[in-house]
Amino acid sequence: MSEATRRLRQELSSLLDRQVMIKLSDGSRYEGRLKGIDADGLTLHLVLEDARDSSGNEIPKVFISGSHVSEIVLKERAAFNAKEFASYAIERLKVRPDNVKVDEVLNVVRFLDRYVASEKGIEGSGPFAEKLYSVWQEYMEGKSKPRTSGS
Repeated sequence: MSEATRRLRQELSSLLDRQVMIKLSDGSRYEGRLKGIDADGLTLHLVLEDARDSSGNEIPKVFISGSHVSEIVLKERAAFNAKEFASYAIERLKVRPDNVKVDEVLNVVRFLDRYVASEKGIEGSGPFAEKLYSVWQEYMEGKSKPRTSGS
């Protein structure tokens, strides 16, 4: 698999469980939470949950044939930014930067090759994971606070 193909698949995978708008080749649209992707070969079959079609009809689940997809548009920006969180955690936990690896495509940070921080939380267990989770909570709370002008 080429590097370009691998990156494309990673980008598509990063859209899972996110709000997207799917534009079809006939001009119609669906908006909903992307729950599945079959990016095999030249097709791009998709599954949306809690979707709404162009007419505003609510649809619990819709399967879309890849041959009809013309665009996939991300409707929300992730609150978690892997690169930003890595810097924040390095400063707060006094971790050596060479023990932290950022994967911007997957939007995750790996610490000490054992712990993973993402938008969903912290993977791993033990005292360091607990400290990391505490820092993650601080970071996410700071991202959810409304910004005021001048700050």
